[in-house]
Amino acid sequence: MPVTHDSLFRALIDDPRRAAILIRDFLPADIAERLTDEPPTLLDGTFVDPDLNPTQSDRLFSVTLRGGGTALLYILIEHKSFPDPMTPIQVLGYRVEIWRRLAKTAPGGKLRLPPIIPLVFYHGGRPWNVPTSVTACLDADEGLRHMPGDMGYILCDLGPIPDAELSSDAEVRAGLLALKHVFRMADAESLLSSVLPGLRAGTTFEEQLIRYMIQMFPAITVNLLTRVARRVKPDREGKLISLAAKEWLRQGRETGLIEGEERGFHKGEEAGIAKGKTATILVALETRFGPVPREVEDRVRASAPDDLDGLLRRALTVSSLDQVFPEESRH
Repeated sequence: MPVTHDSLFRALIDDPRRAAILIRDFLPADIAERLTDEPPTLLDGTFVDPDLNPTQSDRLFSVTLRGGGTALLYILIEHKSFPDPMTPIQVLGYRVEIWRRLAKTAPGGKLRLPPIIPLVFYHGGRPWNVPTSVTACLDADEGLRHMPGDMGYILCDLGPIPDAELSSDAEVRAGLLALKHVFRMADAESLLSSVLPGLRAGTTFEEQLIRYMIQMFPAITVNLLTRVARRVKPDREGKLISLAAKEWLRQGRETGLIEGEERGFHKGEEAGIAKGKTATILVALETRFGPVPREVEDRVRASAPDDLDGLLRRALTVSSLDQVFPEESRH
């Protein structure tokens, strides 16, 4: 399954450490100082209807307060490339639904509701121009407008924030950088140079972010990734190329499926898949060992489709070109 904006942001905030950093980075100081140092607790459930709002996703956290008790922190992620004027009403509706599910009745019949702090994350290309509360949308004079209370949310618009100030944490900043620039004409080399140093080696998030970058930024080629990785993260160059190769292989497989579907022939489908795998194998070999000898390239291109998966694994793991093909097949 391809890495989407939604799954990348979920991966970013589903880790308690990163979630705590992100929350403190974007909450107003007077609210952040009320929270204890305990990491937020991710609660089950979603309040977004994917059929009605396919560009939104959400997360609900419980946070402990220094003064005692807990508060709920509701994060709504808006993946549209432009602001949605209905956001204030949508956020209010989600808050009401959360209260409806979690409402408790205290002795004496008094309704007890947990405080909800809503944050809306937006990474679209156009500036946010939507009010951050329902109150600000009311068609009334100043006095009447503030009678119902604020009913607002905290906007976290990534666009105006300088790249270096997106987060106090390098890993969180790397994820937000990718999301911020996906709807902007970012220079791929400059973006990679900023993202790669922040990734922690060997984490699931590292793989998800690399695959997201390959999927969403077509200008990132194997030569570009190799050049940047060699400069900013030389100890991870080979592994980063291997992670990227998985996404290139998936794209090659999907291209083959589409071509086969359009032609209506099963052979066309298989040929497209094999072509994508072959290209990925040659890219991996060139990246790891330099120019691929013509003899080796011909052997790769002549390989049977059923042998390509094993050949790709060897291309990514062997220590020399001599080990790409089993000894018995060379003699």
